[in-house]
Amino acid sequence: MAKEESALQRRRRYVVEQIGEIWDNLRKNNLWKRILKNVVATTLLVSICLIPGSKTAIGKAAYLGAITTVFGHPGRRFGQMAEALILAVSGTFLGLAWSLFGVYLGSLVIDQYPPAAYAIRGSFLAMATLFHGFLRSRTPRLFILVLLMIIVCVVSLVSTAKTVTTGEATQILYPILIAAGCIVVINLSIFPEFSSRFLGQTTIDTLCETAKALEDAGCYFIEAEGTATAKEMSRKSSEEEKDSSSAERHPKDSGKAKSEAVKLSIYEKLKSIVSRRTRSTSNDNEALEETQKISLKDLTDSKAQIRKKLAECKAAQRECNFELAVSVLPPRNMKPVSVTAMKKMVANTIAVISACESKFALLGDDEAEEGALSEAQKPSTRKAKGAENGESEKTQGADAIDPPSTEASNEDLVLNQDKAELEMIKPRREIEFGDARLLRYLLMRVAKPYEDLHIVVARTVDVVTACLAYAYDVPHLPSGARAPKGIIIEEVDLHISSLQQALTQFDVDTISAFEGAVAMQELEGKEPDVMPREEVFLLSSFMLNVRQAATHLQDMLTHSRELIEQRQQRHDRRRVYAPRIKWSKWLNTGGEEDEAVPAPARKATKQGNTKPEEDDDDAESLDSRIEKISSRKQTDLENAINTNVQEESSAKEQARRLPKHKSATSREGNDSLGLRLRGNAADTVEWMQDSDDVLYALKLGFAVMLVTWPSLVASWNTWYSLNRGLWAALQLVLITEVSIGTSVNIFILRGVGTTLGCLWGWAALEARGENHIVCAVMVAIALFPCAYVQLGTPYPKAGMVGIVSICVVTLATELDTVPGTATDNFLKRWIAFMIGGAVALIVEVVLLPVKARTRLIDSIASALHHVNEMERCIAAGIESGRKIDIFAEENFLRFEDASGKASNALEAAETFLPFCSKEPRIKGSFEGLALIYSEILYVLHQIVDRMDNMLQLRTAYGSGPLEELNAEIYPYRRNVAGSITLTLFAIHGALTTKTPLPQFLPSARLAHLRMINRVREVVLEKVAQDLGSHELVPKLARQRALRRKYMSWNASSAAQAEIIEFLEELIDLTKLLVGANEFRSGLLTRPTYRDYARNKNEIIKTGDEDEAVVIAEARDLEGNGDE
Repeated sequence: MAKEESALQRRRRYVVEQIGEIWDNLRKNNLWKRILKNVVATTLLVSICLIPGSKTAIGKAAYLGAITTVFGHPGRRFGQMAEALILAVSGTFLGLAWSLFGVYLGSLVIDQYPPAAYAIRGSFLAMATLFHGFLRSRTPRLFILVLLMIIVCVVSLVSTAKTVTTGEATQILYPILIAAGCIVVINLSIFPEFSSRFLGQTTIDTLCETAKALEDAGCYFIEAEGTATAKEMSRKSSEEEKDSSSAERHPKDSGKAKSEAVKLSIYEKLKSIVSRRTRSTSNDNEALEETQKISLKDLTDSKAQIRKKLAECKAAQRECNFELAVSVLPPRNMKPVSVTAMKKMVANTIAVISACESKFALLGDDEAEEGALSEAQKPSTRKAKGAENGESEKTQGADAIDPPSTEASNEDLVLNQDKAELEMIKPRREIEFGDARLLRYLLMRVAKPYEDLHIVVARTVDVVTACLAYAYDVPHLPSGARAPKGIIIEEVDLHISSLQQALTQFDVDTISAFEGAVAMQELEGKEPDVMPREEVFLLSSFMLNVRQAATHLQDMLTHSRELIEQRQQRHDRRRVYAPRIKWSKWLNTGGEEDEAVPAPARKATKQGNTKPEEDDDDAESLDSRIEKISSRKQTDLENAINTNVQEESSAKEQARRLPKHKSATSREGNDSLGLRLRGNAADTVEWMQDSDDVLYALKLGFAVMLVTWPSLVASWNTWYSLNRGLWAALQLVLITEVSIGTSVNIFILRGVGTTLGCLWGWAALEARGENHIVCAVMVAIALFPCAYVQLGTPYPKAGMVGIVSICVVTLATELDTVPGTATDNFLKRWIAFMIGGAVALIVEVVLLPVKARTRLIDSIASALHHVNEMERCIAAGIESGRKIDIFAEENFLRFEDASGKASNALEAAETFLPFCSKEPRIKGSFEGLALIYSEILYVLHQIVDRMDNMLQLRTAYGSGPLEELNAEIYPYRRNVAGSITLTLFAIHGALTTKTPLPQFLPSARLAHLRMINRVREVVLEKVAQDLGSHELVPKLARQRALRRKYMSWNASSAAQAEIIEFLEELIDLTKLLVGANEFRSGLLTRPTYRDYARNKNEIIKTGDEDEAVVIAEARDLEGNGDE
């Protein structure tokens, strides 16, 4: 009995938790308002169609209006809604013109030879289907256009009409136009949403999330626990006083509440739970944030959070630029804040968090934090564990009743073994061998400058959020207060000057903190070493990235001032702003929830052939960045770069190109027409073979023709129409996902949605009697859960199919689309779905199946290629010892292009990865390999972030050793770059060809250490040459090393050291996938950590000190030797 009660309690708790989650989800992003607008629009359309006499005016195809309200739904911003309706109406007219033209041509010969007429219709239908499939995959923005086009074509071309009549056109146009009118009215009359407010809110949320992550990372790095603890204690004491005072003031009320709580019903209990959740969620979150100690795991988790926020902010800016806006300021004016400065600030914040990870590796933390380190350094493993924990929580009640099966336990054992292997391949970090006392002392010296800057930065974030909220009509600030109705520009100027003074003072204080590091007792009376070394690299990385983040925040504040000035000049008057559309970018974005191939997974993206978003969207941001680099190059008095060499090289390049161009034109003139045509035909064939869009179009066209061919037989056309066979084709088009990872589970999920929708439509018809109002109310009730599934869950098409099924069964029966009862229409609709879904699944699996695993490897290989290109840009000037221009615009543009393509390729790989586990695989489950690939993607993301940070700091502050000492250190830089390049090339070849890695690879870590030692030597030699007295040489060398451009090189070296460590981890991950050509025995074998640990234990037992020294040296060789 106790077990039954506990199981019942668990189920009840699970239901309550699910209701609470749904309630919280409804309150996010105005979801409940959007659901209400969707339900009202579809209900209004159904009510209009159910008016007596509407059948003669609207026609029998009223369900087309319901399809329009589903795919062009009003639950979105006004600009998005206008775009969707324009596409829907355009697709309707295009499809109607094409299909009526085919019917007309067929009517010319239908009396003499009917097979010829239906052959003409079939040809028009096949061409329309291919056109739909190609554009749906190629240009996802046109999904609604091609969807309405193919629906109209199917309805018209498979109908029983013999000739073209006015009724054939009006019965298709009227429902869609009425639906468009309902959508416009509902969108503007019920909770209207505009682009400016949405963009402002998204930008403010991203800024606050980034600023919070930066603040937490800074506090963790500086170890300012004392202040946090004091705040925590004062907060707890104040809360206790409030609670005690409230209890003393109202003792009777508390007793009365306790007595009334017993009498609550189940409904009231549920209501109270939901109300308490809504009241206390934000307060509890704030309390937890204040009371919990900052952990490394939370900081590492915040990396993914701020990346996601940045992606949302970029997407919001891009979409708002493409929309019709009604606001005081156009959305495009926000871009310098939401994209340009925000991207750089997020990059600096991620670099600061990475510095915290390095600090933990050297200094460590509490015992409770040790478990968080492995989780923090392995976020993909943590995500996998979190997913497994989430699945186990969902099935917790069932597991408590039924014991786990043997197969499940075996799978868990295999997964645990794979995770253990992943934990063992983590290489030791170079920072672990640093001097902990030196780092603690330096942290103590720079704590006060950081705290002073942090206070000003926190105040500036509040000012920026207030300015953006005022400029773009955001109603509330992040604190919950109302946005200001006006802002004085002079006050903003004061904050700008205050932040500028704080940055200047921060520079002075940090330099003096380093220079003031003289002989201390903690360092045994020795002067702290601030020459290039790991501890100085780490601290330089932290300080410069914090300063750079504050600089980008200053840029945001400066632009916010301009926005306020523009708004005040326009006297807060709204106006309509037409979108500025770059068609190539507009056509290749949007429609992610509806398209067959998601945007990140298209071939051009996964191969890195698409340009970064911000460069295609608007060239002004890139031009401004180039101007800043050029100005930095001109104002840097320490640079003495000869630009004549570059001018001569560019002139030679132009001269070399001219003859080639002339020879190419002359050769084209001499070639015959036949050779050119043959070459173009060969190019076309190769393009079709490599095009994912053509492949998808062929598969979709073949599937549609399989279910529509009976309608193209003259004797079967009437039978096909009476049994509504066209619903099978429409359902196939709506649910087909032939691109990546479509499985039986998704088909079953949508089948359940269709079945429930058909059942509810049948129930509404049976319950109505002769009252159409009852039918409309029944439809409206069912629309709420379907709209929630469409807008609030990751399964939008399940909700769409459910709504369409309800409306099709209801309207087809009420308007007598075909003869039959409600039961007949329910069965016809359900059987049509099963036929269409089964055909789609068979065609997907049998006809040219697409393997997500292959696309995953292609995406990773493309990312490796572009990372190699980024490394070549960073390693500029390794060919010779002449002075290099580190501010070269061409090098910067190449790096930006390669970085954007690498990010796109990694995004495509992350899109493919979840589908790999759902595909059938002969070799067994993909779960273990999925963990390895997740780690590979994580490592590549870290490498890209570090390289971006290296170039950003180099272009912002310069690089002393590269500008002044390149002639002495370029051979060492070449060794480092060569080792990294060869390692990336070997990994790329191993993954693409599935061949084992070679045993010996060049050690980038050893080359990097040699380069650092060489820089230390050269700095001392240069100072000794310039100064005759050797007593001042160490002091002047230290002063040179503390100049900002040398600190920039220190921070870049820290990032490069982490890149090398991640490369070593990437080698081990690749070995888990493809193996390695290593000797298992003999003199050429390498010692492993397991051998080292086992031998060390034996030595401890035997006490052989000589052998201990030998093994320790072997271990050092393993750590610094060939990897």
